[in-house]
Amino acid sequence: LLGRLAMATSIDECLRAEAAAAVLYFRSWKGVLAPRFARHELAAIPEHWRAFKDRSSDITGTPRAATDPINALLNYLYALLEAETRVALLAFGLDPGLGFAHVDVGNRDSLALDVMEAARPEADAWLIEFLDARPFRLRDFVEERDGRCRITPDLAHELAGSVGRWRSAVAPIVERVVDRLNALTDRRDHATKESSGK
Repeated sequence: LLGRLAMATSIDECLRAEAAAAVLYFRSWKGVLAPRFARHELAAIPEHWRAFKDRSSDITGTPRAATDPINALLNYLYALLEAETRVALLAFGLDPGLGFAHVDVGNRDSLALDVMEAARPEADAWLIEFLDARPFRLRDFVEERDGRCRITPDLAHELAGSVGRWRSAVAPIVERVVDRLNALTDRRDHATKESSGK
């Protein structure tokens, strides 16, 4: 897949290689990652909550609307990372909605989604450590009627404590994006001056 990426001639080809890599990556979590619940509560824990199966929801077939605790945790961490990326982009004067790879659609910060990709591994690593260190209680999650698994407020508050980490992770990435955009602008301006003879 790295070879495909190196030979890619379009953003679409890059995205296809990235999507294939993501499938393999999350497949490696299957049977390895599982939330630890208190032993006396195990009988009340739904079977599909007990281990990571894949990155897709049983409701949507996509990561949205998680149906198990690990995906619910991951979605929440990614939402925190996206929010911090959006703030950092705005701080540097960039429009978070004008993306390079993610398609621009209403009510979505496509550039924030593009840029946060570089920091996702840190969120994943943090979650793996969190799963290893923290036992869960049934009350940490709630299953809605449609099967959606939601994090309860106390756990959400605990996860929100990690927001400083995502701010620190994404700031240098946004700085690199700004530097590259400035370099492209300088090159374009120089080429324009040369072509106009000024």
